[in-house]
Amino acid sequence: MHLKNKNLSIFLIIFFVPIFYLTDAFAQGFTQLGLPEGAIARLGRGGGVTAVTYSPDGRTLASGSSGKVDLWDAVTGEHKLTLTDGGRSVVYSPDGRTLSSGGSLWDTETGHRKLTLTGFSGYVHSVVYSPDGGTLAGGGSNGIRLWDAETGRTKLTLNRPVPGIQSVAYSPDGAQLAVGNNLGIWLYDLQLGTEVGLLTGHTRTVLSVAYSPDGRTLASAGGYFDNTVRLWDVATGKLKQTLSDHIGEVTSVLYSPDGCTLASVGGYVDETIRLWDAETGEHKHTLSGHMDDVYSASFSPNGNTLASGSRDQTILLWDIAPYSNANGFVSISPSNVQSPAPGSQLMFSVDIADGKAVVSYQATLQFDSTALRYVSGENGDYLSTGAFVGAEDTVTLVATSPGGESNGGGTLATLTFEVIAVKNSVLKLSKILLTDSTGEGSCPRIQNAQITEPQGPDGDVNGDSIVNIQDLVLVASHFGKIGKNMSDVNADGIVNIVDLTLVAGAIVDAAAAPTLSDRNFEVAPTHAQIYQWLQEARQINLTDATFQRGVLVLEQMLVALLPTVTALLPNYPNPFNPETWIPYQLATNGEVQIIVYDTKGSVVRILPLGHQTAGYYTDRDRAAYWDGRNSLGERVASGVYFYQLQTDNISSIRKMVILK
Repeated sequence: MHLKNKNLSIFLIIFFVPIFYLTDAFAQGFTQLGLPEGAIARLGRGGGVTAVTYSPDGRTLASGSSGKVDLWDAVTGEHKLTLTDGGRSVVYSPDGRTLSSGGSLWDTETGHRKLTLTGFSGYVHSVVYSPDGGTLAGGGSNGIRLWDAETGRTKLTLNRPVPGIQSVAYSPDGAQLAVGNNLGIWLYDLQLGTEVGLLTGHTRTVLSVAYSPDGRTLASAGGYFDNTVRLWDVATGKLKQTLSDHIGEVTSVLYSPDGCTLASVGGYVDETIRLWDAETGEHKHTLSGHMDDVYSASFSPNGNTLASGSRDQTILLWDIAPYSNANGFVSISPSNVQSPAPGSQLMFSVDIADGKAVVSYQATLQFDSTALRYVSGENGDYLSTGAFVGAEDTVTLVATSPGGESNGGGTLATLTFEVIAVKNSVLKLSKILLTDSTGEGSCPRIQNAQITEPQGPDGDVNGDSIVNIQDLVLVASHFGKIGKNMSDVNADGIVNIVDLTLVAGAIVDAAAAPTLSDRNFEVAPTHAQIYQWLQEARQINLTDATFQRGVLVLEQMLVALLPTVTALLPNYPNPFNPETWIPYQLATNGEVQIIVYDTKGSVVRILPLGHQTAGYYTDRDRAAYWDGRNSLGERVASGVYFYQLQTDNISSIRKMVILK
């Protein structure tokens, strides 16, 4: 017995030490230690990885595990952010700014929770964005619900109870929703809010569903003892093909961005990822190397890399280009460009490299119709004859070369767009098919393009590429607002004096800002406003360097807004009854009082204002107030009166009228 325990101890030391070592390495970024064949990197952060997904721009990889979501730099593997809640489903919004997980929506830049989806009393198994990003669809333990992606309000509840919901998927056109469950796959027409039908054939719960990019085929994954992938014709609902190579449950199915490859993920017992020709169902390759159930996988936006997450607490990145049988490389150039102003035009070329025996091609380019409008297309030099068909948010490209095959590289097409709105968006290639002289089709590897908003300096709240007094006024006008707001500079969920002070700290030359001399109070702040901001900032007194600079800038603004002369200003209203306000401005600090006289020169009332600092005393909160009564509290008669400003070294007098 003693020997048995000793052997067990030795086994535990040998077995667990490498795992602890690797886990520590994972926390630092990608590692290439002991990678299985075909894998290019490994990372992890503890806990079984239940979900992985790439951001739309391919720069970030999100992973869900143990009630949290980690965001990773997809190039370096560096850990970027942890969200303190998570679920089985992790999915990015089409614009990449929001991530949905565990029934919550998160800001992908700050990690702050934006809102929580409500309406489910049970667990939400799967949540997906509609193709346009405006709606979220979710399935869980008590039904199917659609939410407004911006507000979180329920838009639609599908009445039929669907038992054992595991997965939901939108069709590429957003018109249909597929729901994998214990019975099979329910299909819903979202425009009518009614069910289309039920696809049956799996012998166990359908764990995953996915539409092909062209929307013609629906792939589904069967649970343990079913162990199959099934392909369905979306138009007819008929079963097209059954893929049966897995030896255990299939936890996930997904199509590559170009629609040429289908990946299926093996869970319990199987522990592999299998790659299939999406058109023929031919098995291309098996990726193996995880030490436990594989839960999830995600293609990178260019389709060259596949990320997989496993119960073994790791994420593996696989180079799948050798197994895709790709013919050439089709890309959009430039691949990243800042958006010019609305009304401007952007020109992109669709290029091919390393093409082999190409006599024709067809492709679809998708774009954000709220950001761009298709203007025109022009055929490139690679194939001699081309045609272009523009729709609301797509351009279909077709070209042929009757004279013979083309090889190598060149330009397939040049496309021109008009900018409608300055916003982040993606130009995405899909449904690409290259054809040779025998009529045999092949798919290329692809690279999409991204349009980004111009990045102004920190504190540029109004987006005019300069930080000035206008940004301060905008922040002040939003004080107290909660939630996503450009004025929330520090992204803590509320607009307050901290945001304003940080903007002030980003102003290059406060005293020289031209709007400081503008006395239009709708444009420039008053001396009193800046004084109040300064007092509040001094009370908080954060140690942040930008905040401290902001306090200094507010002090400079206060000085810049000081009057150059002391003056007594016209009272308002005038004539008045029964009260009036007497404004003035002080160039220097000093004792101040207002004296009211009648036409005989007799003192009617003295308003002692005490010691006042230099500044403007013009609004009702700061101006001198007279209630139209004398020193005995009696209301004075109608007529002409005079009021005098007295300071340490200045005296000024004006006339006013009481009219009863």
